[in-house]
Amino acid sequence: MSRIMLQLVRVPDWDRRLARLVSSIGVEAGIWGQSDCLMTAAAGIEAVTGIDIMKPWRGRYRSEAGAARLMRKEGCETVEDVLGTFFGLPEVGRLLAMRGDVGVVESGGQLCCGFLCDRGFLVRTESGRILLPQTAIKTAFKVG
Repeated sequence: MSRIMLQLVRVPDWDRRLARLVSSIGVEAGIWGQSDCLMTAAAGIEAVTGIDIMKPWRGRYRSEAGAARLMRKEGCETVEDVLGTFFGLPEVGRLLAMRGDVGVVESGGQLCCGFLCDRGFLVRTESGRILLPQTAIKTAFKVG
C-alpha cells in the first residue's frame, strides 16, 4: 500500500474558508469522483489547510465500483482506511473533534466521510447533503 504521511497545518483564515465551503455545498447529490463523500471530506481538509489531499486520486474513478477498485488497489477497504491508514491522519476521539476535522459515519449501512462544521457533521451522499450531530461520528481524524 502506498502510504502518504501528511504534515497538515491550519492556515490563518481556515475558519472563514471552511464557512465559505459549507455555504457552497448545496443539497444536490454527490457525484462519484467529483463531490462524493471522500471528495467532500477532502474539500474540508483543503479549506482548513490549503492542501488538496485527493489530488493523486482525482479523475481516477467515476462510480462507486471504480472508487472501491481504487481503494482496494491502494490497500484500503473503506473510506476510514483511506483517511487513517493511507493518508495517515491521526485519530481523535469523536467527541473531541473540532470544526475542520474529518470523520466517518455509518449512513444507510455504508461508511461515509465528511467534516465537522459550525452546523454539525457534513456528509454528501448519493441522496444529497446531510448534516448530522457530532455524536453520530464513528471515527474522527485530526486535521492540522
